[in-house]
Amino acid sequence: MLNQRRQVVQAALSLLKFGLVTGSAGNVSVRETGTNSFLITPSAVDYQNMEDQDIVRVGLWNDDIEGRRRPSSEHQLHALIYRARDDVNAIIHHHSAYATAVSVTRKTISPILDEAVDLTPIPTAAYAPSGTMELAVNAAAKFADGCNAVLLANHGVVVVGGTLDEALSRGVEVERLARIFVGAEALGGAVPLEDWAVARNRHFLAEYRMARAGHDVASAHPPVELPRYIRMGDLVTFAFRSWITFSSMMHNLVMQRLRR
Repeated sequence: MLNQRRQVVQAALSLLKFGLVTGSAGNVSVRETGTNSFLITPSAVDYQNMEDQDIVRVGLWNDDIEGRRRPSSEHQLHALIYRARDDVNAIIHHHSAYATAVSVTRKTISPILDEAVDLTPIPTAAYAPSGTMELAVNAAAKFADGCNAVLLANHGVVVVGGTLDEALSRGVEVERLARIFVGAEALGGAVPLEDWAVARNRHFLAEYRMARAGHDVASAHPPVELPRYIRMGDLVTFAFRSWITFSSMMHNLVMQRLRR
């Protein structure tokens, strides 16, 4: 198993690989096992040249700093998030293009995709200059409410996870969501999932994770109540799509017989 400093370096390199940062932009940290500290990427060191020894230890409560480099200028942001969320063991901050574009509009990415309901909504924290305690407080308050991803107004995005792998996966997913959101807004407006659909998909994802972990999911969660009505528009859409599918099947059958 890789030591935690190496994990941080590799996560930072993955941000470069996925095109979420350039040079030394953004930052990565992990809660250090068995201590009241976290390990974070240094300030102004290109990820491609970063070594394990460059990773800086920062005290979670006393802001003590240990290392041969200066910690990221956003280390206070990481500290406040760790303090606010005991379940968070890894934090990633990046400046990907589409997520940053949404942060400039200061909008919230609503639940728009089935598979991303546990990551959304993604709110935008109020603006504050980079590297300030004000920025850290604004973002940490959103995470304290239970968010797993938060946009920083006119700046970028922060994601959290139980592990670095989970945080990295969420960092990539936020950018994908932001691209879809921007495209949907340009086409007339992103339409969020209804509350019942969000609840149903969260229930499904929770059971899926429990099943993967080998747990019994038969009665782990109460059933999600679905709508007790069907809208006429849904019936019309279903009928229209069914007719197209049936017509296509009949056309294929006729063409096959004519070729014989």
